[in-house]
Order: sequence, then C-alpha cells, then structure tokens
Amino acid sequence: MKIGGGHYNPAVSQQDARVESRRTSASARLELDPTSSIVDVNVNGLGTPRQVTASLERLDREMGRSLQELSNSLGEKDHVTKDKIVRYVETGAIPSGPGQPEIFDHVDQGVESVEGRLKAVLEAGMELLDPAKGPGLNALNVAAHTGLVIALATVLRQYVGFLVEHALHEGDAPEASRAWAAVSLAMVGPALTLMGALRREFAGEASWKSRVGCLCMASAVMGSMIGAVVTGAASKLFPSMVGGVVYIGARAVAQSFFPLKDNAGPANAAATGVTAAAYGAVQFALAELGKILPLSGAARAAGELGHEFGADALHAGLNALGMVVDVAILVLCKSWHVLSPQQGLDSVFSDPETLQQMALEVRVGAQRPTMTQLADAFVNVAGLRLSFGHAVSLTVGVAASLLSESEIGDDTQGHLLNGCFAVMMMLLYFPLIFANLKRTDNTYALPQETTTP
Repeated sequence: MKIGGGHYNPAVSQQDARVESRRTSASARLELDPTSSIVDVNVNGLGTPRQVTASLERLDREMGRSLQELSNSLGEKDHVTKDKIVRYVETGAIPSGPGQPEIFDHVDQGVESVEGRLKAVLEAGMELLDPAKGPGLNALNVAAHTGLVIALATVLRQYVGFLVEHALHEGDAPEASRAWAAVSLAMVGPALTLMGALRREFAGEASWKSRVGCLCMASAVMGSMIGAVVTGAASKLFPSMVGGVVYIGARAVAQSFFPLKDNAGPANAAATGVTAAAYGAVQFALAELGKILPLSGAARAAGELGHEFGADALHAGLNALGMVVDVAILVLCKSWHVLSPQQGLDSVFSDPETLQQMALEVRVGAQRPTMTQLADAFVNVAGLRLSFGHAVSLTVGVAASLLSESEIGDDTQGHLLNGCFAVMMMLLYFPLIFANLKRTDNTYALPQETTTP
C-alpha cells in the first residue's frame, strides 16, 4: 500500500496485512446485546494510533481531491458564491450590498461558532431547495409513469405489427382482404366512442364539448377510412392498426390499475390549444429524428428483415419521450392561471383565491379498479385513442399513396408526410381532450387522470 504517494515497501505491506487481520478480529468481537441498543466495539483492534492517523489522513486526501474536482467544475458565479460562503463560515462576515447570494437571506446571523455557521448554511440551502421538491416529484411521477407505460406498450405494438405483417406476407393474403380487415378494425374506435358517449349521457356527465368532440373524432375516422379505401392505402395499414389496438389495450390496463392523476382541473380551449401546438411540433421533430433509426415493427417485416428488439426499443424510447413532454405540457397549461383562470377543484366550498394558491400535484396511484373505472378506461378513453390513432394513420397513408404517384423527391415526400402527421395530431388533439371531459356542475371532483393521445 502507498501512503502519501510514496514507493512500495514490503515492510509496510506486511504491516498492512497485520492491520487487516486485526480489523477482522475486531469485527468478530462486535457484540450486540438483545436487551440493549449499544454496540460494544474494541477500539484497540483498529490498530495503533499511528496506523489510525495514517488511514484518516489518506481518507482526508481522497475526500479533498473529490471536492476539488467538484469545485473546478463550477462556473464563475458559483465560484464567487462559494468563496463568500467559505468566508462567512470561517469569519462570520456576511456580504452586503446588491447582488449578494440569495442563501444569505436565509442564514441566521446570530451564530458565533464555526460549526454553528456551517450548520446554518446547510439549513439555508435546504430551505432554498424546499420549493423545488413539489415540482421535482411531479416531474418524476410523469416521467416514470408515462415513460414506462408508453415504452412497454410501444415495444408490444411493434412486435405485434411485425408478427401480423410477417403472417400476411407468408400467407400471401390478397390486398382486398387486407383492405376490408383494415376497414373493420377502423370501426372499432368509433363504436367504442359511441358506447362511451351513451354512458356519459345516461350518467349525466355529457356536455356540449364532449358531444362535439365525439362527433368530430368519429367523422375524422370515417373520412380518412373512405380516403384510404379509394386510394388503396387501406390494404397496407392493417398490421400497424392491429399493433395500435394492442398498444391502446396495454395503456388501458395500466390506466386501470396505475392511473396518473393531477389536481390541475379540466382543460379549456387555451390550454388545449397551446398543448396541441407544442405536441405537433414535438411529434414532427421526433418523426424527423425517427427517419435515421432502423426499421421496426411491420415495416421491418415488409422489408423481409428479421425481428430485432433493439430497433423496437429505440422507437419505444422516442415515442415515450414525446408522450412525457405532452403530458407535462398539458398539466402545466391546465394549472397555469394565465391559460386556466379557473383552475383547480370545482367546489362550492372553494373561493378563487384559495384555488389560485393551491399547489399543483401529479401523482401515480395504485388501485383495484371498479367496473366504472374499467369501463372508462376500455370504452371511453380507449375508444377515443383508437379513433385518434386510426384517423392519423389512415390520413398519412392516403397522403403517402397520393405522393407516391407524384414526381416529388423521396426526401421531400418524407418531410411532407411528417408535416401531415404533425398537423393531424394537432387538429385531432382538441376532440380527443374535449370528448373525454366530464360535466361537474358545482360538484366536488377528485383529481382526474390526464387524457392524452
């Protein structure tokens, strides 16, 4: 062993071996009395005072080196703040004048000892970090829940799409059969949406926003489906649509047992508009980035390539990133008083000032779902998400079919298709959000799950 950067010495090595033997024997002599919380430690077994001092000095050098590396990575402003804090701890002098670090506004100035001033600095730092605890927990819940659920569901969707496309390719299924299968599958979303709308009507939760949202979503699916049949794009979309059904089903299971709830209140037009614009921009950027990733899902089977979970994982991570950003922006927009002046719980016992001061809270819950909650997840929300996904897929398929007959270059076609994809995402975002809103006239509403694509 080298102490203080010295050269190797056999005698020192033998001494280290004896020290290690003593430490082993000392640890064996540790006794814990079941009736007492005091541990009897034989200090003499740690070594001679010289050996203990050498070990502590080495530990001090290692800690000093680590702290010096952290100090070197600080910026100029952080260096100035650090120097002022060190000066305060050592001398008790608090800097005065404008521009002093905020931490000194929270430091107790009546402390005289060095240890007391160091403790005061630590307590002031914890007090400054305390306001970030709430937003940090919110961000952690959104990222962990949405990221994990979307990533796993996307991997499952890509794998199922690959299997379906591979089976159709091996079975040499005719295009007419594939087209009619795609049409039948496209009707599942509107059917579930209609069932969900009827449930809301009978429960007294329907509003004009939810009715218009359901009508717009069903119309979008019907129109895009007719266009896909006319252009012949429907026969190419069946595998990805099957994967989409599995994807929505997996999300419905996660929503039923582990919902993500917030107290930001219902979405309004302003918050939804800002979120829709941000969502479309993020999806366009991710779609452009996805072009450099390897093929995945049904596209890989269509290219006669073998399945690869690595490619599915890359696309899953990209999709999870987009959804995490979408959920975070929607929750923030719903809780921002500029966009949502009547945020928070809709209760006759809450005055506007109290609602404005209510802290935003987003948490993942665990529950044993009731029949009503299962119906909400697998009928109302799943129907809207299926309709949303199928309408976007069918519209992009129609655009791809039309562009393939033009003389536009492949790169330009890719940009146009991604633009069409983003525009459809933004347009359908409004009916997706509003169709799932519940009517809560002067009633106390518990924190609700944030519905997203």
